[in-house]
Amino acid sequence: MSAPTPLSSAQLHAIKHRGERAFPEFTWWLYLSMMGTATLVSLAWKIWSWSERRTRLKSPPSATRTGTVSLTRLPAALLTATRIVTLRWRIPHISMNVLEILLTLLYILLLFSLEFTSTNNLEIDFWANRTGHIVAIQYPLIVILSWKNNLISICTGISYEKLNLLHRVCSRVILMLVYVHLFGTLYNLGGAGGSQWFYAKWTYCGPISGFSLTLLIILSVSPIRKRFYEFFVKVHLVLVMMIMIATTIHVSLAPPGFGFYVWPAWVFWAFDRLCRYMRWFMLNDLVHPRKSSGQIELVTDDTLLFTIKRHIPFGWSAGQHAYLTLPTLGKLQSHPFTMATLPSGDKNDELNFIVRVRNGLTKQIKDHLLEFGPCETPMFIDGPYGLPPDITPFTTCVFIAGGSGISYTLPRLEELLNQVNAGDAVARRIVFVWVIRTRAHLKWISNRLAKIVSTAPNGVELVVNVHVTSGSAHVDELRESSEGGDVEKEASVEGEDSKSKAELEGLSDLIVIRQGRPDVPKVLEAEVAATAGSMSVDVAGPRSLQQDTRKALTGSFVGPGSVLRGTPTVQLNVEEFAM
Repeated sequence: MSAPTPLSSAQLHAIKHRGERAFPEFTWWLYLSMMGTATLVSLAWKIWSWSERRTRLKSPPSATRTGTVSLTRLPAALLTATRIVTLRWRIPHISMNVLEILLTLLYILLLFSLEFTSTNNLEIDFWANRTGHIVAIQYPLIVILSWKNNLISICTGISYEKLNLLHRVCSRVILMLVYVHLFGTLYNLGGAGGSQWFYAKWTYCGPISGFSLTLLIILSVSPIRKRFYEFFVKVHLVLVMMIMIATTIHVSLAPPGFGFYVWPAWVFWAFDRLCRYMRWFMLNDLVHPRKSSGQIELVTDDTLLFTIKRHIPFGWSAGQHAYLTLPTLGKLQSHPFTMATLPSGDKNDELNFIVRVRNGLTKQIKDHLLEFGPCETPMFIDGPYGLPPDITPFTTCVFIAGGSGISYTLPRLEELLNQVNAGDAVARRIVFVWVIRTRAHLKWISNRLAKIVSTAPNGVELVVNVHVTSGSAHVDELRESSEGGDVEKEASVEGEDSKSKAELEGLSDLIVIRQGRPDVPKVLEAEVAATAGSMSVDVAGPRSLQQDTRKALTGSFVGPGSVLRGTPTVQLNVEEFAM
């Protein structure tokens, strides 16, 4: 068998040129294809949602089940299996589900395949520089995935905070390729250091960008990012600017020059910033901060209530959030909080934010309130953001909240009831579960909760269960708690008047107050067994509550086998900031 004919220098040059130009562009064709597919899926969901509402409003579904396998339900069973495997299974010790892991592996496989394909038996001259091209063309994608004003979200229905996880994944994979490029180039030039490497000014920018990215990735590791979040945000801004500037210089001046890969990232970044600044100027009076003030009070020992009156031009949807900046208390720190109220239609809507006290800014605010009492302070708002899932086509809706998670679920409940009244939702049974640490939490939400429950539309079965995990759950003791010397009284936030006492007394007729934590799997299994049609579950609160709900919805009672026998499909919506 004869040896293969060696390639000519012209052929080798053509292969090298194709690897440095065409291969990087292949990645974007794949990204656009994936975005297009996700957009079609989102469109199909909207069509199904419209069709389901139209059908169910005319003829409510029957709860009758034969218990026999029906192949007509095979698509629903496959959808259920996909949801369980890709979205509800979590990798132990990693805050990522299976889908996110699969996308990460696919991304690594794609980039490294393009990196080492057609390299003339892995000849270093073919892949060392190609890596730089592949890395450079990823920068626009990384910037887009970090957008808060995200076009991908609008098209695909995937909220920006979920895309932010992919933003971090892409950055980490890119870092791997940066070091492949660095070591490949050093080896190709005969080693590190000296005139062989730093033979031009632009060559300094490559290591600066690479080492800045390395430091940024280290600081973005979850334990560090969450423990020192404010420090991370400030350093992140500085390092990102260093990376972008150094990379732009490096790729623009490196012969033959491929800065056109990176310049779109600057355009995308500027567009996002422009949108945010326009929204800031529209919603806040930056010249006269006192005109953009809000109230802060400590409603329980571990809960803050922020109240702002502001005109939001296009309103907001239940479950959306906004970023708040408190310049006199937080030194221009910006934090996302879920809007706990719905638009009223007035010129100045009242926005409430129920915030759990943690370390950092919220702990500083609590200490300030304990010393000086409720206060009024300038508050700048940026929002609304987020794309809460549509639950109007589901006949059974379950809401599970822990503590301040009620700021997400209570507006969702209120909005759903309004949609049922307007004929825009088909819910026939709604279950609301709220888990609170102490009975004190009921005192500042009782009036609103009682009003929502008492005005539920006809034809809707509404069940509200409140679980108190510490102390007593009896309503009689709720009225008497202010007379004791507990933590709530010490916080000076638990004074009760006759009106609040009457509201608490009325709660016993409207909701069920239980002692101890709820058995989430048992609650969900009972609802699945009783429901007709499809079912949605919204959960917000501590990570443990989210994990319990996810785990429960991987059980056999909602598995693909049960769906084939007539069990309804269940959609899970989790409010989870993975910043």
